[in-house]
Amino acid sequence: MNMQQAMGSALLALGPALALAAPAQAAGYILGDSHGQPIAQLSHLNDLSRISVHIRGPHALEQFAKTPPHSTVFLVLGTNDANGSIARLEKSIDDIVRIAEKKNIALVWLGPPCVRKPWDTRARELDVILRERLAGTSARYVSMRDAELCSGSFHEPDGVHLKMKGYAFMWEKARVAAGMPAPEPQTAQGSGARPEQTSAVNRVTVRIPLPPRRP
Repeated sequence: MNMQQAMGSALLALGPALALAAPAQAAGYILGDSHGQPIAQLSHLNDLSRISVHIRGPHALEQFAKTPPHSTVFLVLGTNDANGSIARLEKSIDDIVRIAEKKNIALVWLGPPCVRKPWDTRARELDVILRERLAGTSARYVSMRDAELCSGSFHEPDGVHLKMKGYAFMWEKARVAAGMPAPEPQTAQGSGARPEQTSAVNRVTVRIPLPPRRP
């Protein structure tokens, strides 16, 4: 099977989801802080995430500036802010939502996961701030504070970053919340496709429109 045939098979497998697809140039992106990088690896979405990105400041907005209009964005953001002052973050949150809406981006915001640090109390407070601030907007908020993620079994020794199974847990929560179909198993064995071709098939994405939020 050549690459064109492989991509055609992948698109066919998406079935009814194609009816909801955005224009061909639209795709999925992971934005935000260092938590986003392993999630990008797992999801096979385009990665614009970087280390040391905050809600406050220019870097998150710069990531959105690089994101094509009509994309779906999974934004992993808030941990770095919780490791400092979370006072008066509302305007910065609003600025992010505003730029996403201006570019007709479907925004799924993944909140800060629990940390094994004394400042986890601020991470918990920020989770509440984000949930309340994003309610009624075009963004979909997905809290990452639950018993499993807060148990410590997913954390690396630094108490902040997660093992890959923790990031897989985060991605699954976000994928389900966004209504994104589960990926089809992909293998190159027996298909005649080279590894780089299989990777290209895995990166076929469609935009998943989010339902309107009630005011």
